[in-house]
Amino acid sequence: MRRLPNVFIVDEEKCVNCHACIAVCPVKFCNDGSGDHVNVNPDMCIGCGNCVEACTHGARIYCDDANEFIDDLNSGVNIIAIVAPAVAANFPNQYLQLNSLLKHWGVKAVFDVSFGAELTVKSYLNHIKQNNPKCVIAQPCPAIVTYIQIYYPELIQYLAPADSPMLHTVKMVKEFYPQYSSHKVMVVSPCLAKRREFQETGLGDYNVTMKSLHDIVDNERINLSDFPASEYDNPLAERAVLFSTPGGLLRTAERELPDIVNLTRKIEGPEVVYKYFENLAEQIVKSKAPLLIDCLNCDMGCNGGPGTVNQHKSLDEVEFFVEQRKLEQQAEYSVSKKGIKAFFGKRKLRKTIQSYWEPGLYERKYEDLSQLNTLKIPDEKTLKSIYLQMNKQDEKDLYNCNSCGYGTCRDMAIAIHNGLNRKENCHHYMLDALHSIGNSVSSSIEQIDISISSISQNINEVSRNSNQINDRFKSIVDSVNKDLNLIDEFENIVEQ
Repeated sequence: MRRLPNVFIVDEEKCVNCHACIAVCPVKFCNDGSGDHVNVNPDMCIGCGNCVEACTHGARIYCDDANEFIDDLNSGVNIIAIVAPAVAANFPNQYLQLNSLLKHWGVKAVFDVSFGAELTVKSYLNHIKQNNPKCVIAQPCPAIVTYIQIYYPELIQYLAPADSPMLHTVKMVKEFYPQYSSHKVMVVSPCLAKRREFQETGLGDYNVTMKSLHDIVDNERINLSDFPASEYDNPLAERAVLFSTPGGLLRTAERELPDIVNLTRKIEGPEVVYKYFENLAEQIVKSKAPLLIDCLNCDMGCNGGPGTVNQHKSLDEVEFFVEQRKLEQQAEYSVSKKGIKAFFGKRKLRKTIQSYWEPGLYERKYEDLSQLNTLKIPDEKTLKSIYLQMNKQDEKDLYNCNSCGYGTCRDMAIAIHNGLNRKENCHHYMLDALHSIGNSVSSSIEQIDISISSISQNINEVSRNSNQINDRFKSIVDSVNKDLNLIDEFENIVEQ
């Protein structure tokens, strides 16, 4: 069974075991919170990267191949770059200058994944027209693909049988640009999970995030404005530059098939997209599912992916630059204008896309990874036993408060059953324990008060007895003194 590469590492010294990472994780049980810090099982992790942003302690550090890319480039390795469309939102008004910087470093050619997205739309529509599928799940997002492969393998048959825009671009280069067919491929990516896709397909050599490139530019004090704008080495895309934006696939497909909007579900964001898949197979069987599912993991699409610098920006700010680029690209093909010029502009676009598309070239198959899911679900009897260990006696004790990160007491109990957590990480268990300790301390204090009272009474009794002894002793002393005086008087009389 193939093992999955890490997309981030955990700094054990910085991790405080706060479970914020578990709270935002769509699959929860890839995390092991049973120790002093949270470990991650990469074979059950889908690589969405939500936890990296959620960890305010800096304990989760994303992995990419920036250092390896720079080292190989400096060693003379022949490398080309393919750049994801999210670059327009991450290097606003300077993404073409970035091309010049990459070539200045020694990259031999730079290709635009947006054109690969144009090819992807053609592959999707060709599949729909020829095979009449019940449902097509778009797969530009490798986190969603991995999620389905591990946790819902029954949906694999509905994943689009075509490569992602990135892999369309890589295959296009190897097929139609033979001068670069043996070059290694560096991907300028907004995503951490792309290295999963590269491993499975054997395509793509370096996943370099846009955040890493930003860090290099900042650390080296590089001013991109000093570099001239440099166009990509492949044809221009049209509206497929929107692919990094939620709904970008749909808006591109509408150009060729306007009715597709009525047959498509657009959905994104980790809070909703993964729950959507839980019932999708049933809805497909009932013929209630949409024909096309345009889905992405991240709320802002790839423009705000975990490998970008946009997580804390507003949606309007991020998408402004992508929409601006779309208008510029459309103007090149004149498809936004009316009349004969628009007709020939669209015809030119279709002809360009067709010249880089071949039947079967961009086909994709998927591996069933469900064996990586080693989670064991306890029966109800076992669950009740775990609840009792957590001091949850009945239904009212199941608070589902999310302080443990799981959202439900049931999932926390499942984690404990699998050795992935411990009862001491349950907020209410600890409250009960503290309450019990408090009661014990109160009882002890009461006993101490009683003992102190008894001791006080004994001390008072001793004090009274002591006073009586003192009075008696004083009486004796007075009597003795009196007797001594009599003796003195007797001696005086005798002497006389």
